[in-house]
Amino acid sequence: YLGFLFFQVLCTLFLPGVWIKGLPVPTENNKQHDYLCNGAASWYVTLIAVFLLEKFNILSLSFMAINFGRLMTTSIIFSDILSLIIYAAAEIQGKSIRMSGNFFYDFFMGAYLNPRIGYFDFKMWAEIRVSWILLFLLTLSAAVLQYKSQGSLSYSMIIILTAHFLYTNACMKGEECIPTTWDIFYEKWGWMLVYWNLAGVPFVYCFQAFYILKNDPQLPFWWFLTLMV
Repeated sequence: YLGFLFFQVLCTLFLPGVWIKGLPVPTENNKQHDYLCNGAASWYVTLIAVFLLEKFNILSLSFMAINFGRLMTTSIIFSDILSLIIYAAAEIQGKSIRMSGNFFYDFFMGAYLNPRIGYFDFKMWAEIRVSWILLFLLTLSAAVLQYKSQGSLSYSMIIILTAHFLYTNACMKGEECIPTTWDIFYEKWGWMLVYWNLAGVPFVYCFQAFYILKNDPQLPFWWFLTLMV
């Protein structure tokens, strides 16, 4: 899990993309932050890396499905720790804004609006790269494990795999639209978002794939064809 996060950090920092300016931030003297939107490049490089790991038997994608519980637990623990670090950083640096005075509420909703180092924006990175790429990889892992176990993919698995691929692909290709959204411009990066970005989205939204892997529901071909079209 940590290796995946580190890989996505490297992709965000060094792959080519387009520079987009965010909206003026009132609490920062209307400063407009710069965002390097290279989600598409990161997405394709990740897919190539995963393919190579599988092809040369370095790390099979089925590892993620087999160790789903351990990976999910790790993501939850990491989210809790990162939330504390981000909250403390906001307080120490004097970056806390719109605080209620109730620690539990402020920790949940967040204190830091734009936690970043240089042009690396933690909130945007977590919301786009980690959430959706990891979701697809978990779904793909379930599909790989089904294929290795049964020798084929069920219609149900093909449908959910296609859906998650198309959604993730759309998010990565449209990343330049994200810096001006409410999420980035106004919503603070507290435990709610940190947890949901790093653990909630990928490990909850893939439940359909793991239900299919475990229960193998059968769909008639005409139903499969209708849904795919």
